[in-house]
Parts: sequence; C-alpha cells; structure tokens
Amino acid sequence: METNHISGLHHITICTGTAQGDIDFFVKVLGQRFVKRTLFYDGSIPIYHLYFADKMGTPGTVMTTFPTRRTGQKGRKGSNQFTVCTYAIPKGSLEWWVTHLNANGIATSEPGVRFGQRFVGFQHPDCGIDFEVLEDEHDDREPFESPYVPLAHAQRGFHSWTASVREIEDMDVFMNSCWNFEKIGEEGNRHRYRVKGDAAPGKIIDLVHEPDLRQGSWTIAEGIIHHGAFAVPDMDVQARIKFETEGMGFTDFSDRKNRGYFESIYVRTPGGVLFEATHSLGFTHDEDEASLGMDLKVSPQFDDRKHLIQQAMTDDPIVV
Repeated sequence: METNHISGLHHITICTGTAQGDIDFFVKVLGQRFVKRTLFYDGSIPIYHLYFADKMGTPGTVMTTFPTRRTGQKGRKGSNQFTVCTYAIPKGSLEWWVTHLNANGIATSEPGVRFGQRFVGFQHPDCGIDFEVLEDEHDDREPFESPYVPLAHAQRGFHSWTASVREIEDMDVFMNSCWNFEKIGEEGNRHRYRVKGDAAPGKIIDLVHEPDLRQGSWTIAEGIIHHGAFAVPDMDVQARIKFETEGMGFTDFSDRKNRGYFESIYVRTPGGVLFEATHSLGFTHDEDEASLGMDLKVSPQFDDRKHLIQQAMTDDPIVV
C-alpha cells in the first residue's frame, strides 16, 4: 500500500552487551542475517552499530544494536520507552520455537494468547531485553534462509513493538493526529494501534498503560530499547511530518541525521518514548549483496583513522 505518511515499522534500536552476544542471538538463534557492521558516531567512546535483518535489509525486518557494555553504562527498564520487540512466525510454529530457544539455553514464558494470536516471551541472553515470537497466519513475507532456523518456522520480520506509557490520552492524540496510526483494539491496559487503513504485516504498535511504573532510562545504556524507527517514502514526506507534528505542539524533534543507510529525524513523543521517522538509502551502496556485514564500515571523515578504530574495538571481537 502506497502512502505519503508513516507507512510502517522500519527498524528498532536496542542497547545490548557485547557484539558477539548479538551475533549469537540474532543470527544463530533468531535466524536473521548480519547485514552491516558500522559505528555509533554520537559520543566520544566508539561503539559498534550492528544491523540484522532479512536477506537485503527490508524495512520491517531490521534490528540494530549498540553493544554498550564497554562504556560501563547500565540502563533501567521502565515506562515511557519501548519494552518488547515481537517477531512474526508462521501459525503452528510456536512449539518449535519454544524447543529451539530452550535448546539454546534461553528460558521462555508460558505461552499466551493476545488478540487471538499465540505468543511466547523470552529475553536476549546477553543483556535481558524482552522479546516475543507470535504466530501470525496472515504474514506472507519471504523469510531469510538461515542455516540455523528452518524456513517452515522462520520469523518473517516484526509483528509489533510494545511501549509502556504513563499517560495514554496524549499518546493517543499523537498516534492518530501525527503518526498515521489508528486504534484497532484494546485488551486490559494494552491499546493496539495500526497504520491507518493498512492490514499488511509490520504495521502494529501496542501501548501498555502503566501509570505507576517508574520512568525508564533514555540514555545509551545496556539493557534497554533505545528507539523505534518508522518508514517514510521520501525526505519530503519526512519533512512534512516534522512540520505538521510541530504544528500540533510536539516540538521535541531532532534535525535530520544521516545514518549512512537511512536519513532520520527523532521525536520525543508524549511521555518520552523515542520515535524516529526514517527514509531508507539501502545497504548495498558500500558492500555488494554477497558480502553484506563482512567489513567494518566507517563514515568518510573517519577513513584515515579506520585502523585505529578497529584496534580500539579489540575488546569486543566479532566472530560470525
């Protein structure tokens, strides 16, 4: 479905422990492809920025991580932040995933049902961030052919992300009036939103109303989800979204930032959950399809220091 507004989930960025812990979890357990290794450039301490996705890094499948243990900063889970990332799996695959996760030393919750779909929860074993796999019989996206997960059970990309909020009313205004989402359901304190008029996969955000939960961390710190990024078709639409959202009074926007593989703007939503509106530039402009993720990529201004940066990262090695 074409749109001139927010079109769906693009990528989510989490603050983890180690680079190898991310490789072991996202590649060898969840069955994603390691598509890019680069650096987080905001700040004085170099941190990897790693990307995991389907074969080509399709929006709606992209997980990006900041392995931040080397900084010594620990995050606090809480309200007004994203709290859970949920992957879509084929109907009938939940038992396979429970067995697979347990076989890799990852404990799972009791299976549950949410809005009529079965799911199970678990945590990233290296940093404790919360994940789920959920059976979605309507998700027909082509999965990545991983050597670790059979195609019949492979995750298809993101089903949804969950955020905890202390105030639901202003977030409802923001989702409807600024971000092109409409409320489609409610279960207890969980409020479900989907891109307006679009039932395709990778379009859902769940807001859990938890008014008494302590505020979570907003820093780049291990153990929390930092932000969720939403896809826009081009930078003109991105600029218009910022203009119109600021016109509603939500003015806590960043300037546009070039992240190498997408152009991004960030906004603190009511309460503080960090949203990004992003336009993809693609992952193959600096590596061909066959060699995605094999080499450390740095911004052009750091080319002459690439070997020094690599030496500085030897305490967080990567073996794929």
